[in-house]
Amino acid sequence: MELLLKLGVDWKLLIAQIVNFTILVSVLTYFVYRPLLNLLDARRARIAKAMEDAARIEEQNRELEQFRTEQLKKIDQEVGALLERGKRQGETMRDEILASAKREADAILAKGERQLEEERTRVFQEIQASLASMIVRMTEKILTREFSAADQQRILSDLEKNIPSLLR
Repeated sequence: MELLLKLGVDWKLLIAQIVNFTILVSVLTYFVYRPLLNLLDARRARIAKAMEDAARIEEQNRELEQFRTEQLKKIDQEVGALLERGKRQGETMRDEILASAKREADAILAKGERQLEEERTRVFQEIQASLASMIVRMTEKILTREFSAADQQRILSDLEKNIPSLLR
């Protein structure tokens, strides 16, 4: 202690200073340092949680992007399938329409051919009838000049019976 007195240090004052310093450090530790550490720890925890949340959100974004990409691919495939199905249906409808048009055209042609054949038959019958009546009149004129009435009658009746079968 003497050494401290020689150096000019009062040991009572030194102890009082040490006690004051210890009280001050204790008070500062209790009221400032610990709340400040708690505040820093809380902030560190919030930052860590925010980082975890950001990482989780980023992972969710990646998953959502992957899901969206998969869904777009799936939609593209479905649209492609729908387009292909529509194309096939269109081709089928086109084929059906063409077949129907061909059937209608064939029916119209067949009807035209029947009408033409009927017209040909009718005209042929008219010509045949005109020709037969003309032949009969000419024969009558010839017969009246060269044959007797009985001969004329017999030849006329034979001609009327046989002319239609001869013209065919």
